[in-house]
Amino acid sequence: MHSFSGGNDGGYPAGGLAQGTDGNFYGTTVNGGTNGSWGSVFKITTNGTLTSLHSFSPPGVGSAGPSGLMQGSDGYFYGTTFWGGVYGYGDGFGTAFQISTNGALTNLYLFLPDNDVEHPHAGLVQGSDGNFYGTTGSGGTNSYGTVFKITPNGALTSLYSFTNGIDGSRPECPLVQGSDGSFYGTSSSGGFGGAGTIFRLTIMPEFQAVTLTNSTLSLTWSTEAGGRYQLQCNSNLSSSNWINLNSPVTATGATLSTTDSVTNTPQRFYRLVLLQ
Repeated sequence: MHSFSGGNDGGYPAGGLAQGTDGNFYGTTVNGGTNGSWGSVFKITTNGTLTSLHSFSPPGVGSAGPSGLMQGSDGYFYGTTFWGGVYGYGDGFGTAFQISTNGALTNLYLFLPDNDVEHPHAGLVQGSDGNFYGTTGSGGTNSYGTVFKITPNGALTSLYSFTNGIDGSRPECPLVQGSDGSFYGTSSSGGFGGAGTIFRLTIMPEFQAVTLTNSTLSLTWSTEAGGRYQLQCNSNLSSSNWINLNSPVTATGATLSTTDSVTNTPQRFYRLVLLQ
């Protein structure tokens, strides 16, 4: 279909292809492009016509990366770069970006050193909650890599830092979301034998909104589709006597909501239990 020249069309595509809803394929190259050897994003039709959509040029916009692209539910493609960002090519820690089918690129996040996530080897996956999830081969609180979440507007949360113990270290492949809502992946080293692990990461629920109207408390919390959640309450945090409110509920989307009448009741504390 196409042989790369290493010039303006790019060179050394280390990531896979993603087919867009328009039927064309989209991918990245580690080298080449119109700005030199910083890599590119391209589109290729089913008959082999290649169009270079974007040429990376550090600092600021990232450069070179082995990961591919994925198309989000909004029609844009999302990916990561291993280098570039805040400190440029040689010293940068990578980026997460959004790019349109006509090549308009927007940086979602510029990775930073130390306790932040840094140097993503793999691309992103969009979760059932609409957020994007990925891994880095280094960085985090222990410097052995991380799993992170990034919202469509670029707010990043580090979800887990590997320790190089039985949990593994240096995850370098993309994640996949299972039918149970958890994310699954591999780490390239660590574990009992030191030769890597297969892991599951469960996203714990969080309260998104709590409103009180005429003695009726409305609670909304984040969920993963397929997860079973039990809301509980307690009037004394020093007590272990948590009371179930209603029956467990299985989520079908990104949130669940319920109400609780607080008329003539003492103060209440609420918590969520994710049932396995």
